[in-house]
Amino acid sequence: MIFNYLKITLKVLRRNKFFTFVSLFGIVFTLLILIVISAFLDHLIAPHYPDVNRGRCLYVGKVDCSNPEEGSHKMGPPSYHFLDTYVRTLKTPKMVGVASMPSFANAYIGSRRLKLNLKFSNSEFWAITAFDFLEGKAFNQQNIDNGDYVAVINERTRDNYFGGDASVVGKAIVVENVSYRVIGVVKDVPITRPIVAADVYLPYTVEKSQAKSLSLTGNYFGILLADSPADFPSIKEEYQHAISKIPMPMEDEGFTFNQLNTEADTYLAYFLSIGLLSFDSTGTFYTIIGIFMLLFMLLPAINLVNLNMSRIMERSSEIGIRKAFGASAGRLVGQFLIENIFITLLGGAIAVLLALLVIYIFNDSGLIPGADLTINPQVLLVGLAACLAFGLLSGVVPAMRMSRLNVVDALRGGETGGAG
Repeated sequence: MIFNYLKITLKVLRRNKFFTFVSLFGIVFTLLILIVISAFLDHLIAPHYPDVNRGRCLYVGKVDCSNPEEGSHKMGPPSYHFLDTYVRTLKTPKMVGVASMPSFANAYIGSRRLKLNLKFSNSEFWAITAFDFLEGKAFNQQNIDNGDYVAVINERTRDNYFGGDASVVGKAIVVENVSYRVIGVVKDVPITRPIVAADVYLPYTVEKSQAKSLSLTGNYFGILLADSPADFPSIKEEYQHAISKIPMPMEDEGFTFNQLNTEADTYLAYFLSIGLLSFDSTGTFYTIIGIFMLLFMLLPAINLVNLNMSRIMERSSEIGIRKAFGASAGRLVGQFLIENIFITLLGGAIAVLLALLVIYIFNDSGLIPGADLTINPQVLLVGLAACLAFGLLSGVVPAMRMSRLNVVDALRGGETGGAG
């Protein structure tokens, strides 16, 4: 039966090529935008190179100190001292990595200035992440204990600073008049992954001011790796227990604070909490995204409803004959919905092909250095769901209208009457 419906659909598409073009254009354009947006959200949120363990990690990236009585308040990323004292000592996480927020410095090649994004970290940072080393290796605990001035650089910095593809391991790179020995080169990371992205990675011990500061706030964050997400509640509980032992009130940089708030959050929850638009939960964020997608599909769906109504009027004689021979309203509704979903899936397939082209052009454009947007199974699943939703939104009303066509009216030219 479904096969027959598909054959009828193909005949209908060939019958009115202009209608087919307009319908497919609306479907393809709408789904193309949704698929590209989904790919970008996946690029931002889902675990990707080199942050492949993101789904098993909690992040400590904000410390909020206050004293309502005195009106003092300070909020920002934690210091290395805070993370070393209260986070690295936790027992529940499998491993705790520490790294700095993005900071910028200059290097010079002759008279040409090269602006670099630096990241300072401990050795566990490299064990939690999965960088692709083009040559060399990461610095280890021995390098940190020895206070070695070593650096891991990305391939873009290698090409810009040293030029060519020759090995650079063992060579020196001078950043802000300090010389570091290059021990590794990693594949570029998109700047849209600030937790792991940098041009130059250095041991935290070479950053004297931040590493030795005793303030609670600074320029670092902690990455708490769990065996599985099931351990998150236990890790959060242990972290809050450790924080509760900090004596209050406390002095910090000349201010007295008697309240301290800080959380170990998932990646998305952490960034939503510090963004320009704050959300109560990740569930709220996903709900808003879902509502946006539905509203984005609504206007094209309404336009497609009008086109489908015109198509039904053209097929009124066919509908009248089928009803005269006993076709039920339910069967006619089912047939039209299947036809509409088939057309939508066809448009979705075209949209996926165009999205691949758009994403390829975007990745190659350099608008986001190191961008690696892809259409993976998750994005395809979103695209399929959008196709089905779009097909139903644009097909239900015309299908119900078709099922109520009176047999006689339908045979006369399609004016609607009572249920037949």
